[in-house]
Amino acid sequence: MSSDPHFDPSAPGVSSALAARAAPPWRRLIVTMGTTAYVCAAAVLATGGRGLRVWAMVLVSLAVAYSAARRKGRAAGIATWGFAVVIASLGAAGEHRWLTALGSIGALACACAARWSLANVVATPGLAAQRARSPWPGMVALGALWGVPIEAAIAASAAGARARPMSTFAREEPAWATMAAGLTLLLLLASGWWVAHRRALEMGVASRVWAAMSLTATTTILACAAGYIHLEQPENVGRLAVGASSVLIVWIALHGDGVRIARTARRALVLAFAGGTAAMLGASVAEGRPWDAAMVTVLTATLTLVIGAAARVLEDPLRPAQGRWLDAAAKAHQEVMRSDPDDAVRQVLITMRAPAGAASPTPELWTFAPTRVATIDAAGYVRERDAEMLPAMIAVAAAEPEATLRSEVLDALVVRRPDLRALARFMDQRAAMTATIVTRGGEPDGLLVVPRGDRIEPLSLEEARAIKHLADSLASVCHARGVERRTREREHELVLRADHAEEKNERLRHDLELNLGRHALATQRLARPATVGIYSAASRTALDALERRTAVHAPIAVVAPSGIDPVPYLARAHLSGPRSASPLVLVDGTSSREHDVARWTDARTSPLALADGGMLVLLDGAALPLDVQRLVARALTEKRPPWERAEPLDVSLAVTSALPLADLVESGRLDPMLATRLGDAMDAPATLLRLCDRPEDIRAIMTDRLAREGLRVKGTPVGIESAAYGRLVEYGFPGEEAEVAAIVQRLVARCSGEVVRAADVDALGLAFVADTDAEAERENGTNVEKMAGPKLVR
Repeated sequence: MSSDPHFDPSAPGVSSALAARAAPPWRRLIVTMGTTAYVCAAAVLATGGRGLRVWAMVLVSLAVAYSAARRKGRAAGIATWGFAVVIASLGAAGEHRWLTALGSIGALACACAARWSLANVVATPGLAAQRARSPWPGMVALGALWGVPIEAAIAASAAGARARPMSTFAREEPAWATMAAGLTLLLLLASGWWVAHRRALEMGVASRVWAAMSLTATTTILACAAGYIHLEQPENVGRLAVGASSVLIVWIALHGDGVRIARTARRALVLAFAGGTAAMLGASVAEGRPWDAAMVTVLTATLTLVIGAAARVLEDPLRPAQGRWLDAAAKAHQEVMRSDPDDAVRQVLITMRAPAGAASPTPELWTFAPTRVATIDAAGYVRERDAEMLPAMIAVAAAEPEATLRSEVLDALVVRRPDLRALARFMDQRAAMTATIVTRGGEPDGLLVVPRGDRIEPLSLEEARAIKHLADSLASVCHARGVERRTREREHELVLRADHAEEKNERLRHDLELNLGRHALATQRLARPATVGIYSAASRTALDALERRTAVHAPIAVVAPSGIDPVPYLARAHLSGPRSASPLVLVDGTSSREHDVARWTDARTSPLALADGGMLVLLDGAALPLDVQRLVARALTEKRPPWERAEPLDVSLAVTSALPLADLVESGRLDPMLATRLGDAMDAPATLLRLCDRPEDIRAIMTDRLAREGLRVKGTPVGIESAAYGRLVEYGFPGEEAEVAAIVQRLVARCSGEVVRAADVDALGLAFVADTDAEAERENGTNVEKMAGPKLVR
């Protein structure tokens, strides 16, 4: 088995060709050397050991036999052994007919091994792989062909041993042997042509077979020339030619690297034709001029040396497709090694288009992750575009020899293999000859597509390997281009994401500003009543106290009698503080909706979450259930909401009540933990006085409400005359601001013009307080109805 890295023992025909270990090595050595030694001994006995020729043949045959014994392939061993027997038989050529028969047997063994090797020639696995045909018909024909000279030689040997005249059949043994040798060589050439034609698409088969046929034809021609100039007897030359050709066929068909064999065969063919012709010419000239033999030898040797030095140039026409694709691949590989990635791609594409012609389609270099294809235009500039690779392309090409998918293979199989039709269309659309995978570390990094041009002959293994070598040299280029493209795409994606994030940030900022504006407007709307009725000293004192505590984010406690709404004062104080743009959330403790603990623990609907960063106002906070009060107190004290959250809770607290907070704590209506959270506000709450205690504010409140109610009902502000106002001042407004709103509505509804008259006030039938007991009752507040209504939660 060859040690060449490109040799594939698993190829079709190789396993059977190399399974030649039926006998142990020592037994094969004994058999091979023993039979060859027998022939050598017979030659020595036939010549009596006289002459240098017999001993030279003995030494050469024994060396060849030893080589045959060491061969691992059965075909190689048989062919080499037969060649050794042929050489040994030449030591006594023409002197012993038995040796002639043995020489013919050796030639037959060589021919049979060669025929078997041609039927099982090594091929690289791929789509075009075929099952090997049986070699036995040809081997039977060879046996019948060589049976005639063998039988004639045996008959001649028997006649000579018995001292009786030989028959005509026996006397013509040399002619039979010469004819058998010639027909054998023709049969081997025909078999090789048939195998090359039938298995033309199998990578490496055609190159091997044509190399074997070329060397066989060369050997035949040299044998004919040797017989013509009488260097040896024709039958001996024929047997020697059959043996040498068979050994070459076996070695070429079954062993070594197909590319190296093709190159060696080309070189040997050139040297054999050119150098052999020069040698034959010199020998022919020297034969008729013995006095000038030295000069003829010198001239012949000089001519042979010149031919050997120019062998590389002489073999160029014998390369596949005159070597156009081989030279282009070699030149492109050099460009890759000395150019930067972009120039390397351009030079490779230009160079690989040159063999197909300038009018041919452009080669393509595909790069993956992302998938893009690079081409060149008529001016030689690189053009890149996004593309989509066929899913099956890489898998099918990777299973082909040299990871190269050939268009001729797809064209031959497209009818039988529907799964290859998409790939065939891909290749036809590009007029491509090959599609070779660019691999890096065993992973595909790209695809090199080479156009066919006007080429009609199949791609050779040598060309496929050259293109694959070029493709692999582009691996770093494809990887770099892929990395660059991915970097650009990531950069573009990051830019888009940054722009999107900036746009989203601007939108959120705009939405936040709108929400803050809405909060501010809502708070201003709540604070509007506190802007018209704060002329009295008591009102200003209460409002200043609220603004001072709001400025330092201190807890606030407000005591407001029933009928006095504390929300406008809290809203105005909130607007004057540093958190004026933050939400002001109002929780009505008397509403059953606020008594649900689950609502307070919901991160989406909890007032704690809504008031984060702003102020939470518990209107009549003592009316909330104690568990809700504890939950609020614990959350504000620990700055941690009752749900999972990383950021701390930042909420300012305000609690309102109609009764003193200390009394509520004593009665158990206000949770002590919540009271503790209020701190010093428990001892000094902001107290809102009744309307009767701040008469300076009544006129402003009444005038503002009449004007707004008039606009709402009549479309124009409504005023009040002094007499009518004087009557209202005498009324105590036991219902506080809630009763003021009701009285204003009734006055606007009754007045006929734009001014409220005293008669309108009298028509209301208000019960004015005149006696001292009623005055005292009004001062003590024992006859005041609770007018507080539910508040909205913001």
